[in-house]
Amino acid sequence: MIIAAAYVRVSTDEQTDYSPAAQLDDIKDYARKNGYHIPDEFIFMDEGISGKRADKRPAFQNMIRQAKNKSNHIQYIIVHKYDRFARNKDDSVLYKALLKKNGVKVISVKEPIPQDDKLAVIYESILDAMAEYYSINLAEEVNKTMIKKAEMGEWQTTAPFGYRSENKSLAIVPEEAKMVRYIFEQYISGTSMFALSRQMNQMGYRTHRGNVFENRTIQYIINNPVYKGYMRWTPGKKVRRNFNDPDSIIAKGNWEPIVPEEIWEAASTRFKNEKKTHYRHKRPDTEGIHWLSSMVKCSSCGRSLIVGTKYKNGAIQFQCGGYNHGQCHDSHAISTNRLIPALFTELEKIAENPDVKGCHYTIRRNTPASDELDVHVALLAKAQQRLKKAKEAYLNDIDTLEEYRSNKLNIEKEISILEDRIAEIQKQHDMPFDHSAFSAKITSVLEILKDDSRSMEDKRKAFKSICEKIIYHKHENSLELFLIDG
Repeated sequence: MIIAAAYVRVSTDEQTDYSPAAQLDDIKDYARKNGYHIPDEFIFMDEGISGKRADKRPAFQNMIRQAKNKSNHIQYIIVHKYDRFARNKDDSVLYKALLKKNGVKVISVKEPIPQDDKLAVIYESILDAMAEYYSINLAEEVNKTMIKKAEMGEWQTTAPFGYRSENKSLAIVPEEAKMVRYIFEQYISGTSMFALSRQMNQMGYRTHRGNVFENRTIQYIINNPVYKGYMRWTPGKKVRRNFNDPDSIIAKGNWEPIVPEEIWEAASTRFKNEKKTHYRHKRPDTEGIHWLSSMVKCSSCGRSLIVGTKYKNGAIQFQCGGYNHGQCHDSHAISTNRLIPALFTELEKIAENPDVKGCHYTIRRNTPASDELDVHVALLAKAQQRLKKAKEAYLNDIDTLEEYRSNKLNIEKEISILEDRIAEIQKQHDMPFDHSAFSAKITSVLEILKDDSRSMEDKRKAFKSICEKIIYHKHENSLELFLIDG
């Protein structure tokens, strides 16, 4: 009895004529007519897998291992057509040579080649070459189709966080969409990507692949135009972190956007500005020359004023970095001899009376966004529902008393944490602006800034606790302060 193995393969883009069942029926019929016996354990099948890479086909690799095992006595591997064995000429030659060395031959049902014909090698090589040509041509045609679909704004891949796939388009997942809006709003207001990823993980969210949120996850969300209603498709490439690839196709999609275009653009602008100032060997903030380094901005171009000249008396001249590099045509230069006294005067006036007239400043309160409250309320409702289901599982004898006690304890702990956070958020939202506390904080920071014994790092941390940035308006000879309360 001649022992043979059957190998069946079909990829997702091929017709039903190549279905696994049809291939296997033909192989079994061929074996029966030619006196081969195929044991059930020697039927190997790869479904929905391309033939371009043999190392990516688990059943194929298992078949090779079994064929090399002398105790199995496999003499032939039967395939429907040679392109089922491989669509890559190099793989075909490599694995056929390996099998031949172990006394195993590959034969095709639909392309019979006389094994004793000296021209068999040429025939088989031609068939292998045709299979590879078909694979290359098919890939090109598929790529053309995908490009056409992308230009029409048709969604073609896994739905991103906030959406689900539906009828070749995207449908909003309300709870996820709320968090996407929260990410954009918080990022625009100054929250870091690291802080946002940590918040998402703490609230129990995971990506659609089941992974935790990371900096790069938030970065991808911020830069994905899908959230403003646009398709981005980069033929033959993965987007990775090159969000401005010139080969990318950007087209209006037919789904509902989660965030308005102006919100998306504001987040994109912040990301681009940060990218300009964050590079691999950037000096850490703790090594800045002055506590005002990177804090003062040019009113014309928005870039930071950088150290230009150091004077013998210890003063420093700040100059617009854009002007220094020919990217700003308005020279915004000011020395610390003028800048610091002017800044102290403004802060002293605000500390004395936060409603003082004549000072150019705004105060941003560090209170949670309304979306965060909605999210925590929704999470609380879910936790309460899980507690109810846990009790039902115990009453219906699905869970033991011990399992119920354990579940109940964990869920009640989660509910307690959520209730505390909701109460904290509501309290912060309802809390009126405390003029006296804000004034006291500014006064405390001023004491640190004026103390020559304090380190540059102490002064920097103190100043950043009350101020996000300062805009220097050269032509009005004024400072615009962006202060923080909380």
